[in-house]
Amino acid sequence: MVVTDLSLGFDPARERMMAESTGQYRFAENVMFALSDPALGVSMWLHLGTWPDDFGIWEDYVQLHLPNNQGTLWSKSYMRVPADMRPAGPNLRAQCLEPWKRWRLTYDGIAYRTAPEALRTGFAQDGAREILGFDLQLDMAGPVWDAHSSAESKHGGGSMADQAWAKDHYQQLYTVSGTITIDGETKPFNGTGVRDHSRGQRGVRMDQFAGHALISALYPSGKGFGMQRMWNPEGKVTLDTAFVYIDGRYEFASVVECPRLGRELQYAGEKLKLVLRSDIGEHHFEGEVVHSGFSTMADEMQGLNIGAKPDNPTGYFVPAFARWTWDGEEAIGLTERSERAFRNPPVVA
Repeated sequence: MVVTDLSLGFDPARERMMAESTGQYRFAENVMFALSDPALGVSMWLHLGTWPDDFGIWEDYVQLHLPNNQGTLWSKSYMRVPADMRPAGPNLRAQCLEPWKRWRLTYDGIAYRTAPEALRTGFAQDGAREILGFDLQLDMAGPVWDAHSSAESKHGGGSMADQAWAKDHYQQLYTVSGTITIDGETKPFNGTGVRDHSRGQRGVRMDQFAGHALISALYPSGKGFGMQRMWNPEGKVTLDTAFVYIDGRYEFASVVECPRLGRELQYAGEKLKLVLRSDIGEHHFEGEVVHSGFSTMADEMQGLNIGAKPDNPTGYFVPAFARWTWDGEEAIGLTERSERAFRNPPVVA
C-alpha cells in the first residue's frame, strides 16, 4: 500500500509509557534505539526498560562502538523513575516529541571503554571511564511496523501471543541528527536507525525461547526493510515478520532466508545473506558486520550482562550492525541476533 501517514492510523497514546503495571507477574515495558553514523564510524545500541520485578525501576543500557578499533563504550545503571520522565534512566533519556514522528535521545554521564575482544571473550570488567554525551533528534522515515499485523498477514507467521519477552511490539525506521561528545570532543552526528517499543510479561516462559534475528536498515534513497524471526528449542518459528518500504509503498514480506549466529562470535567481518519476498517481488540483501555488541543472557530475562562469558548455559545476545547492500545501494543497519543453545569458546591463537 502507498503510505500517506506514517502512523498507519495507530493511536498516538500507544507511544506513551505506562504509569503502572497491569499487575501481571513480571510485566515489563521496554524501548530500544539502534543507530549508526557511517561518516563517524560510530554505532550504538541503547535500551531503556523496567526491571521485571519492579515496574518503577528503569534500566538504561548502552553499547557504543567506536571506529578503527578504538573500543566499545558501555554503561548500565538503574533508578526509580517518575511516570512523567519515562522512559529514562540515570544517564539515558528518550522523549517522544510527536507520536510516530519525532523523538529525542540524550545521554549525559560516564561510560567505560573496553576493547571489543575483551567483551567477546568474557564479562565486562571495571576499567577506564570517561564522559559521554549526546543530544539527538530522531525523525521517523518509515511507517510503523506492527508485529501483530505483520505476523497475521499472508506473508507472516507465528504470533506475539506465543512470545516470552512481550505481547505487544512495534518498530519504526528514522533519520537522526544532533551532536555527540566523546573523549572531550563534540562532533555532529548524522545517520539512521530503528526503534522499538515492547510491553508484556518478560521471562516467564523462557524455556520456549531459543533465539532470534532482528534486522533492518534505512537507505539514502528512502527505501527500507525490516525482519524479525523468533524460534523455540524444537526449531519451530514462533514469530515470522518482515516488510519492505520502496518509493512510499509499504508491503509485508515473507522471510525466505535469514542469518543466525555463526559457530563463533565475531566482532566484525562476518558475511551475511538475507532474502525476503513481498508482493513486489523477491529482495536479496548481502551483509557484512561492521560492529558487534556482546551480551550474556541472564536467567529469566533479568536484563543482559555486558560481555560474552565463555560457555554460558543461557546463551548470548548480540546487537550488531552490518552494512547491507540491496540492489546496489548500501546502508548500515541493526543486525541483532541471539542463541540460547550456543557456546562461545575463545579463539585459540
